[in-house]
Amino acid sequence: MTSVVARDPCKVYFERFVFMAALLIPAFFLGGARPVAVSVFCLFICVVTDFICCKIRRIDHDIKDYSVLFWGLSLSLLMPAGIPYIHVALGAVACIVVGKHIFGGKENVVFSPTAIAAAFLIICYPAEMLYFPKVGEKVPVFAEYGGIMVRDLDNTMKLGNVPSQSILDILLGNVPGAIGSVSILVIAVCGICMMIRRNTSICAFLSCFVTVCVLAFFFPRIEVSPVHSVFYELSSGYMLFGMVFMAAEPYIIPQRRAARVIYGVVLGYTAMMFRFFGQTEGCFIFALLITNALSCGFDTIIDNLSYWKKTYISSYEDSKNAAQRGDIKLTDTQEIQLPAKYRYNTPPIDSRVKKHRKARKRKGDKE
Repeated sequence: MTSVVARDPCKVYFERFVFMAALLIPAFFLGGARPVAVSVFCLFICVVTDFICCKIRRIDHDIKDYSVLFWGLSLSLLMPAGIPYIHVALGAVACIVVGKHIFGGKENVVFSPTAIAAAFLIICYPAEMLYFPKVGEKVPVFAEYGGIMVRDLDNTMKLGNVPSQSILDILLGNVPGAIGSVSILVIAVCGICMMIRRNTSICAFLSCFVTVCVLAFFFPRIEVSPVHSVFYELSSGYMLFGMVFMAAEPYIIPQRRAARVIYGVVLGYTAMMFRFFGQTEGCFIFALLITNALSCGFDTIIDNLSYWKKTYISSYEDSKNAAQRGDIKLTDTQEIQLPAKYRYNTPPIDSRVKKHRKARKRKGDKE
């Protein structure tokens, strides 16, 4: 099957949007209609903002640009069910204006628009983004939530405490957290289906997944067994949701397979370093922004290594084999050709330059 980087990005984003929409089903049963209302409102603001930005930039608005729907839905799933609608609107506007149009459009996206908007809300409105309604409480669709707000598993582990919820409750999403990031079992099923459909990069996902698991296994943050440490790290915060839906976007992920492996390792390592030494929550969001900035550099590194291997290692092996066959003598002198990639525009030293120097020398002797 075709790799995710070779497929039509529009189709990839549409399939991702469909898979991600499945997370609204458990969110509806756990939190009522408010999570669905927040997602619909976020989608609406994203589409309207994209339309207005296209008109301001005097470009055609592509109604089939499913990346806008994907970014809007993914942003809403990172929010608490009780977040005020004004903050939903601010996040949606930041997602499209800053994440997409400031960089020149969808094909010039440098950072994940979802991550930009989520980081903006976490920094500016931490009380609205990092406090969640109690499990099982229905949040009113339009009225403000008046119940007691609680923290999620990420905060519990950051304080060095072991989560009190059972493994089954964590898998089923019976824990406080964002609308879409708590349904671990549904996220895992969606991730498997996306890999089967070649809708995500298997190299990037597996390298990030393995990196997080290795660090969590050998360096647990809380006093539990290594296996439980891996489970809690993957199940808390935005970790698994981000790896499945946000890490391997078609417009951002490196093109080469080896570069995607490096991308995943750096993403997983950075996210875990934020968790080990950082003070903020939502570490995956900030780790993703840092890794996005390095994404194009990974392709450059692999290109240079491939070129060096092809130009120097292969030519050395050919020369060694030719010498062993006796085709060339070791006493022969050969002209060294600088590869075309590293040729500089230096002026040639020809006979005309030499004559000019001789003429100047004779003129100096006469004087």
